[in-house]
Amino acid sequence: MPERVLEIHALTPLLFRDGRPFSAADGTETAARSLSLPLPSTVAGFVRTQVGLAEGKGFTQEHLQNLHGLQVCGPLLARDDEVLLPAPRDAVVYRDADGNAQVMKLTPFSPPAGAGCDLPDGLLSLQVTQDVKPESGYNFWKAQSMTCWLLGEKVIPQKIAGLPTETRVHVAMDPVKGKAQEGQLYSVAYRPLEMGENPQTYQPASLRVRLSLPNGQTPAPIGHLGGERRPVAVEVKSSLSDYWFDCPEAIKKRFAELGKGARVRLVLATPALFEHGWKPGWIEKSGNGELHLPRGLCNVKLKLVAAAVGRREPVSGWSLRENRPKRVRWMAPAGSVYFFEVMEGQPADLLESWLRPISDLEQDRKDGFGLALWGVW
Repeated sequence: MPERVLEIHALTPLLFRDGRPFSAADGTETAARSLSLPLPSTVAGFVRTQVGLAEGKGFTQEHLQNLHGLQVCGPLLARDDEVLLPAPRDAVVYRDADGNAQVMKLTPFSPPAGAGCDLPDGLLSLQVTQDVKPESGYNFWKAQSMTCWLLGEKVIPQKIAGLPTETRVHVAMDPVKGKAQEGQLYSVAYRPLEMGENPQTYQPASLRVRLSLPNGQTPAPIGHLGGERRPVAVEVKSSLSDYWFDCPEAIKKRFAELGKGARVRLVLATPALFEHGWKPGWIEKSGNGELHLPRGLCNVKLKLVAAAVGRREPVSGWSLRENRPKRVRWMAPAGSVYFFEVMEGQPADLLESWLRPISDLEQDRKDGFGLALWGVW
């Protein structure tokens, strides 16, 4: 089946609840907070629902099983017909003495004699070359900036903070009396799909996913995404290459020149779920030809040298099949970077997993957790 890009447009500010409780004692204020972007599983479930609605077969157990197996890659944030990617965590943006933005690259290094660290598995630490304060607001990078960074070139990214927050205050209602409860206020933080320096200059943004659809099939054009069933529109793009970030030719050429012992790095474009929390479980299995491994890792054996991983993030949800909450698991956040040495195989094979999921479990990969970007270091 041909692969297509779906673009999701918000018709109203959206709510992507985080895992914090939404309750409070009498007389106190409470708040519902929103994630910066929806989780891959949230968007995957939405896309499968739209496909199922368009097919019109009803949601029988057999049909649900087929939809559950649909591979969805995403979501990626887009603006002005350009994909935006989470900032890599091996880049530190700061201001120099003249107030100009600069980028410090964190790279693995061996500590001098007599020094050491307590990193696990003998991993190397990352070298900091400047004593600076990181500059905030550089949360997303344009595709061109990311390409240069993955090739090891100098980059000064544009300042892109991400989606704004729109907070609304509400009054709690008494379900019995049908009127407001005195002193019971709460707030909800929504995410408008808009971007810009301020509300006067906001530009429309969207979410994009990639999946395989039969020729002529179009998901239901209107649906509900996230909390409070807020409406969105779904558009099927006619061109895959124009609306997705395919592996650039410069990176393909660079990887074709690499061989055994090459130093490569992996950047997560969406949060990933691994057996060992922050560390991919497939590292020890890579290169042994197992077909159940993520794409591109069957014939390339990698050795983990260092990592720049952000604070772990929780993911849970509600199981409609079992009618109970799902267990909490911990994600490696988007933008996390893993530094490898190639022990066996051709590094170019790794590019088969370019913006494909590399989480450990197959269903997590089908849900879009852990889209991969590859570069050198």
